[in-house]
Amino acid sequence: MAEFYANLLGLRIVREDWFVIADDDPDGLRLGFGDGPIDYQPPRWPDPNYPQQMHLDITVDDLDAAEQRVVQLGASKLQDKDTFRTYADPAGHPFCLYRSTAESPTGRSGQIARVVIDCFSPRALADFYADLLDMPNRELNTSERVVITRTDGRLPALAFQHAQFPAPRWPDPAYPQQVHLDLRVPAADEPSLQSARALADSLGAIELKPGPHHHVYADPAAHPFCL
Repeated sequence: MAEFYANLLGLRIVREDWFVIADDDPDGLRLGFGDGPIDYQPPRWPDPNYPQQMHLDITVDDLDAAEQRVVQLGASKLQDKDTFRTYADPAGHPFCLYRSTAESPTGRSGQIARVVIDCFSPRALADFYADLLDMPNRELNTSERVVITRTDGRLPALAFQHAQFPAPRWPDPAYPQQVHLDLRVPAADEPSLQSARALADSLGAIELKPGPHHHVYADPAAHPFCL
């Protein structure tokens, strides 16, 4: 899985005790891949009984060339729309490819433009993450889909789309999380972490598991995330 996404996104494996891929930006987005429980239930998009819960929207300069590459790497095509195409990665997680705009080409094989989170109420969950992550701008704001961005325009954006499905019940493998966010506080010290925990609590998150170095929470739609 790490090799698949590293090839798709032009990243490299930077950690192998549990696999992490990244570029050379120390503050950039990283993707981590860990072994799940033996009775893990993979998504079967679009079946709501086996939900995706989150997926990546990836921009590429050439859709046809990107499709050929991801299929060669082991992806399966799920649908083809006018503006984007949807695939399942080798483990069954859906992701979408979009053509990058002429004004902002990716400059590499692919770039994560949005992390998309399924939920019942997109506006309510967008409010939670906008306050938690200081992402006040709304690129799109409808009852079915909301996209929030940072003031500096740094990617990825977060998108929230309406869906009805069995919510994750971490750590129950019968209701798996599929994907989750690891959120780093601005400074790796105890006061900053405690401040972030207090903010998450005030916004409606529920702590699921405290730890010496990270804490597991559920957002108001029950998606786990770590601080």
